[in-house]
Amino acid sequence: MMGLVMPWHGQLVVVLLLAACAGCMVHDANIAPESPRVSVPFDYRWRFQFGPSPDGAPGPGSTDFKDISGQGCTNIEHNPHRVTPTDCMLACAYNQDCHVWLQDSKIRVCYHGGVDSKCSPSITPTLPAGGQRSSVPPLRTSYENAKQSLNDNSWDLIDVPHDFVVAGNFKNMSDTHHSYLPRNVSWYRKSFHLPIDWKGSHITVYFEGVFHVAQIWVNGQYVQMHTCGYTGFTVRLDNVTGILYGNDSTNVIAVRVDATFGSGHWYEGGGIYRRTHLIRTNPIHFTHDGVFISPEVNVTTKTIDVSVELESFSTGSPKVLVSCTISDPAGAMSNITAKMAVTMEAGHPQTVRIAIPASNIQLWSIKKPYLYEASVVIEGADGSILDTHTVSVGFRQTHWSGASGFSMNGNAFKFRGFSHHNSFTGVGTAIPDRIHLFRAQASRAVGGSFWRMSHNPYLPALYDFLDVLGIISWDENRDYGMEYVGAMHDMVKRDRGHPSIVVWSYCNEVECTQYNKQTGLSFRAAAKALDPNRAVGANGGTDGLDVQGISHGSNASFINFHKSNPDMPLVLSECCSCQTQRMNRIETTTCMHDQNSPGLLPYVSGSLGVWTLFDYYGESHGFPSVTSSYGNFDLAGFPKPHAYWYVLNWMAMISTDDYGRPPLPSNHVTRILDLPGEITTRVEVLSSGAALQLIVNGKPGDKVEVTNPGEPIQAKVDAPERVNCSFPRNLTSVQCRGLDHNGNVKTPGQCKSACCDAGPSCVIWQFAEKQGCWMGTADLSSCEPSEDPWVGAGDIVTVKNITALSFDTTGKVIGSHTILGAAQASAISLELDVPSPDTGTGTALVLDGHDAALVKASVVDAAGVLVTDQVVNITFRVAGGPGALIGIGNGDNHLHANAKSDNVPSYGGLARGIFQVNLDCVSKHRDRIVQIDVDHGPTTVNPGACGTVDSISVEASSPGLQTAHLTIPVSTSAEDLPLPVAKKSVALEGFPFLTNFAG
Repeated sequence: MMGLVMPWHGQLVVVLLLAACAGCMVHDANIAPESPRVSVPFDYRWRFQFGPSPDGAPGPGSTDFKDISGQGCTNIEHNPHRVTPTDCMLACAYNQDCHVWLQDSKIRVCYHGGVDSKCSPSITPTLPAGGQRSSVPPLRTSYENAKQSLNDNSWDLIDVPHDFVVAGNFKNMSDTHHSYLPRNVSWYRKSFHLPIDWKGSHITVYFEGVFHVAQIWVNGQYVQMHTCGYTGFTVRLDNVTGILYGNDSTNVIAVRVDATFGSGHWYEGGGIYRRTHLIRTNPIHFTHDGVFISPEVNVTTKTIDVSVELESFSTGSPKVLVSCTISDPAGAMSNITAKMAVTMEAGHPQTVRIAIPASNIQLWSIKKPYLYEASVVIEGADGSILDTHTVSVGFRQTHWSGASGFSMNGNAFKFRGFSHHNSFTGVGTAIPDRIHLFRAQASRAVGGSFWRMSHNPYLPALYDFLDVLGIISWDENRDYGMEYVGAMHDMVKRDRGHPSIVVWSYCNEVECTQYNKQTGLSFRAAAKALDPNRAVGANGGTDGLDVQGISHGSNASFINFHKSNPDMPLVLSECCSCQTQRMNRIETTTCMHDQNSPGLLPYVSGSLGVWTLFDYYGESHGFPSVTSSYGNFDLAGFPKPHAYWYVLNWMAMISTDDYGRPPLPSNHVTRILDLPGEITTRVEVLSSGAALQLIVNGKPGDKVEVTNPGEPIQAKVDAPERVNCSFPRNLTSVQCRGLDHNGNVKTPGQCKSACCDAGPSCVIWQFAEKQGCWMGTADLSSCEPSEDPWVGAGDIVTVKNITALSFDTTGKVIGSHTILGAAQASAISLELDVPSPDTGTGTALVLDGHDAALVKASVVDAAGVLVTDQVVNITFRVAGGPGALIGIGNGDNHLHANAKSDNVPSYGGLARGIFQVNLDCVSKHRDRIVQIDVDHGPTTVNPGACGTVDSISVEASSPGLQTAHLTIPVSTSAEDLPLPVAKKSVALEGFPFLTNFAG
């Protein structure tokens, strides 16, 4: 193969031509010659039936296992992280090679065995739950719901993405991991036309993600099954017998989704929860995910590696011409051509590889995520365009060292980043793109320049955001074991073009250690075959790694590992499971400080996976809590006090010259961490200054020197004069830390009196029969739920105004923060958090049928001060314009309101409404959408220009309070879509959402 390449005015251009064409398809006049690839949104107007139903039973059709609970078996292997017996059993039932399953929920371990497994109570270890079948029945593929002739008019009309599990009602049950929301089987059906001029084309439906097991039928014919809920898949339509073309002929695609089980110990949702696309190409075309422009600049050859895979479903052995052009963002193009003859063979993909000199290009980095555009084209001998594909590409050089950690483009730096789970209040796992942009901007605002995809691949749009914002990432496979190597392959093939990804991860924690050496080597081979230059790692111990991640390891564990493995690069891939809430927060800043510390060791690449940036559904550790509490932002996207610790330590205290620091300004931090109603005799304040002063209700206190930079300062608040020994705050069923024991009193009444007699030195008293009397001045944030029968009470400091002032070493005020005590609730106030310049998420929603807004409702008094200690039920509604309410929340991990309700109680004075546009004036090929879709659903698709469209008007009301109104601006400009907005907001001037937040 020959190639001529050269740099040209800051761009690189190469064209590879692969000789002539024979028997190529002629385009219909309705299809533009420059656009032979047509991708039509396939998200609208699906019919949905929520299970159970006669066709809704879980499993593959038969789950008839003989009970072998309490037995052990030979010839069994681990199956990844099936946390309940149902998870373990159903994973076995869908596997045609599985005859035996064993499970222990206490240690979250699952085993599967084949036909050669022998089971007996005398075989150790015995497991408390298990089943065995003597034969494996065939997969059931005959269902009434899959028939083309089924009348589905009574089914709900919905748009996807769609998570049907989050729409359920919370129920106290034994499974504590999945947010106490029932999981089940449900069905989707979509009626559609195929354009008559598409005859002879290659036609597929691309599902970005369906959770969990998806079975597909087209016109009643069973087509295929996909068992990984986190990777996409394509369904070919043009080769289905009896597929119909024309506006008078209706096709039906049916999708059975079994979400009754998964492999996560967190909420995983269920349904077609990502986007879908109907894709038409010529018979000769690029394969799905077959275009790969490697972001890694080859250090040895100083080249960029390009790999292009194409396939032919045409007759004969045609020859084609292929070109690849890399241009700079300005769009200048200048082609240098190399030619080569390649003969296509039907059904046999061909791969073309070239190397492009990497001189005169700008490298991609966190501070300047420079992106180029790569266009690949297949041409026929007659010059007709057979296929085109365009991607954004960025180029960088990465290096891992066992001695010094990670460097990019020759610059060493420490990782500072967060782990994530894929759910958000009100919408579950079906998160709109602009909310993902908000999450990415929030990460940068607190100093996070690393995003760990825990513990699975995410939706494709998120990686695009990370590329344009300069956030590096760790892409993680979900299921680990020999039968899941294909899922690793799919993840790498889909995501390998992203410069933001620097590690492919095999697995997470315990499942990493459950397999033999061959498993790790097989996963390594799958990744390296597709992307030989990027590192492979794992958040746990296994084989075949380039980078070793350690989860929640101590300094000693890193030191000892490095001594034994000095050449292996190390990273703190998960840490800091520090729980807190906005209300009644828990003091865990020492947790964050201590658990991040191994990342500072000179040979460790940093801390990339703080657990977690946002709260998520599930992993709540016991009803009535239904969501996690680990996040630095809550499930509704409101920041918790912990977020400001990272703003201080990862932004204000990190030099703007640091190569791994987001390119945001360095602002001073002054933040009072307590809410007015939670203050006793002290408050905690974060400050980037040299000294701090409190002004309480207009009375200045003493200046306090900041002796431990980066950590909270405890500032004294004078206790109130006590009237009639009154302790108005009830502290029953909680235990407060930091109190002193009083062994002289024997009853609750005596304990209360002793505290009263102690004066200002005692603001809390507690008594339990076994523990006796405890009293003193503990912070209310230290009071945690207790199973012991504590009774007690605390005083309340009436705060009208507390201001914290930070001073530099010269005594100059460099920052301040004020919190105000509120009177009685008087009104609701509404603010638009997303889209908003304050969050780096734009200024308007785009009418693309999917865009969504985050609206904050605040309970305020007559002066507009936030009321944090009164619970108010708030009702959201759309008063006018092209929008709909799609979810609610408030960030409380005990919230049991249905996610799709219009009513939610306030928590800490706040509530969240999520509103989505229901008009599409922007998507490409809208004329095709109207032609293809049969039903009429929630979203209106306008094939032409929409002209002037009213903004979305929303309201929030509560009985007895003044109703609030808000206008959400809308746009028909593609420049206002989330990705172009992200491109324009790399160097934000700040993140006022955090600075100005109250609640």
